Parts: sequence; structure tokens; C-alpha cells
Amino acid sequence: MSAHVPHVYLGNKWGDTEIEVDSDHLNHLERVMRLGAGDPVSYTDGTGTIGSGTYRGGMVIRGEERSIARPARPPMAIAPPRDRQRLRFAVEKLAELGVPRLHFLRTSHGEGSLPTLDKVVAWSRGALEQSRGVWLMVCDTEQMPLDELSPRWVAHPGGEPPQKYDGGVIAIGPEGGFSDDEIPANTRRLDLGPTILRVETAAIVAAVSAGPCPPS
Repeated sequence: MSAHVPHVYLGNKWGDTEIEVDSDHLNHLERVMRLGAGDPVSYTDGTGTIGSGTYRGGMVIRGEERSIARPARPPMAIAPPRDRQRLRFAVEKLAELGVPRLHFLRTSHGEGSLPTLDKVVAWSRGALEQSRGVWLMVCDTEQMPLDELSPRWVAHPGGEPPQKYDGGVIAIGPEGGFSDDEIPANTRRLDLGPTILRVETAAIVAAVSAGPCPPS
């Protein structure tokens, strides 16, 4: 399919032959993309199905559809950076890579906070559409301490190489790192290289370099 054909996330409430487009997509498709009746569009339910259809009057007419397996990426947890644009970058890039779930950490040294859930979901959905993906990344609604995640890995110098990853959430700490009492004793360490990376950089490196996540 040509890259210029719009790709839209339409959830999973599909009719037998057509899918209604919400107001945000309607504005984008008609005013920005200038789609007319019969123009091609691709679509996804965010849970592995992608289709090639056509647009007509606020509806996507369903066409050929197929299922695509979820990418073998690990679930991630990050301490939100204080800068909102850096947080947005992390969310979008992890969504583009096919990370299945993103948790947000509450830490002693963390300075960042979350925007509204609607904003985070909008970033994730936008990245899904831009990357022409078919699996929507699930984002948590609030920040949680590290000890609520299990099983877990923590990005930490001197830990095990990424190839040793064998499942579980990979956690990326804040700029100041985790305090000693925040890391439970049974947490495994994952070494991401010789330099200290920013939160968003470390998250991308971990998502790409960790060994394939075992099937759930």
C-alpha cells in the first residue's frame, strides 16, 4: 500500500461492512488529507487487525483484512522526564516500536509528572497511525512505585547484557537514578552500555536491544 494512503486507528466497534469515523479523524481525513468518496484508506483495530478499505461520507468501507502478530517487545516502565516534550517523545517512539504496555513510575528522585490520560493516549494513537502499526500500546493511568511491577528488570550499569532478558517489565529510572531502598532485592539489572542515557534514550535502547519477549 502506498505510504500516502491514510492509516487510521478505529477501535474495535466495527459494523459488518463499514466503520464510523469519529469527529477527530473526520476533520483530519476531509480537511487535511482532502479525502473524497472512494479514496483508499487503511485502518486498524489496534489489536492486530489491519484492513485496506475506502472512505465515504464519514465511514470507512471495509475491504481486505489480515492479522499481524504482535512485535516481540518488552513491556516498559519509565520515570517521566520533567520536560513534557521529552515524555511525549518517549511515548511516541515506544508506541512506534510496538511496545505492548507502558507503565509510569513514581520515584524518590523523579521530577516529572503525567499529563491527562487523554493526552498520553492521543500520543500513543498518533504514533500508531504515523508508523502504520496495528498494535496499540496500552498506557497506565497513574504513576506507581517500582515494587508494584513483577517480574521486573532495572536498567543499571554493570548488570546483565540485554541478550539475557527473559521476560518481565524493564524499568528506566529518573535522571538522578533510583534510591537504594526503591529497588527490591529480587530485581535483575540490565546493562544498556557504558554511558548514562537520558530516560527516553534508555527506554528506546532497552526496547530494541532486549531479547525477544516470551509469548504471553
